[in-house]
Amino acid sequence: MKLVSIIMTCFNGEKYLNEAIKSIISQSYKNWELIFIDNNSTDQSRGIIHSFKDKRIKYYYLKKTVNLGTVRNIGLSKCSGEFISFLDVDDIWLNNKLEMQVDKLNADNSIDVLYTNYSNLIDDTEEKIKKKMFNGYCQRNIILSYIRGKPLTAWLTLIIRKNSLLKLDHIFDKNLHITSDFDLIIRMSNFSNFEFLDEYLCKYRVHQKNESKNRKNEVIELFYIIQKYKSDINIKSILSTNYFSLKIFIKYILIKLKIFK
Repeated sequence: MKLVSIIMTCFNGEKYLNEAIKSIISQSYKNWELIFIDNNSTDQSRGIIHSFKDKRIKYYYLKKTVNLGTVRNIGLSKCSGEFISFLDVDDIWLNNKLEMQVDKLNADNSIDVLYTNYSNLIDDTEEKIKKKMFNGYCQRNIILSYIRGKPLTAWLTLIIRKNSLLKLDHIFDKNLHITSDFDLIIRMSNFSNFEFLDEYLCKYRVHQKNESKNRKNEVIELFYIIQKYKSDINIKSILSTNYFSLKIFIKYILIKLKIFK
């Protein structure tokens, strides 16, 4: 069985952490390691993670809080698995998530990135809202889907072949926080084969402290990404391939800015 490395970064994530860890331990696919990066938490997160007596959980503590781009790179440097996956402290996997994805990856070596469907979990109410994705999407719609507010490549559902990440000149941009995953997926779409498994295998928790709710910082980071695109020939190629232009991206950001008026 091939090893799956799961990266979980944590900054004061005690409220939902126990449930997230249990969803990993309950996986029907047993050959995994959890790379847990404690990003200088000051709450009970450390005690919670140490309460799980499982040798597959590997705990690392950072003495200084850093952004997600930096902490995810640290996590990747600790991974030993052939496959890489990510779970945030407030989200949940269903118990057959890894098994179904690994089976599909083993059956088709051409797949670099495999993602699935998911449902929303509204705070503590257990209310579920299904986010139906598109069957048979085409590769060129990966970026456009983000711009339309429909993240087909939902981060908590991804599993990535590690060797495809090693083709990049850098993996996570250390200058990015909220959009570090978005930036990575855009660059990977230039050469990687993304495939979709139409199964609801994850629950994304919506609550008031979601990082994605910080729209102002998100917009600032998107402008930074635009500057990267302007000087990166490969990214320009992606934009052209996906029938997508910087003008559309800028229009999207301007729409976001209206939130603050």
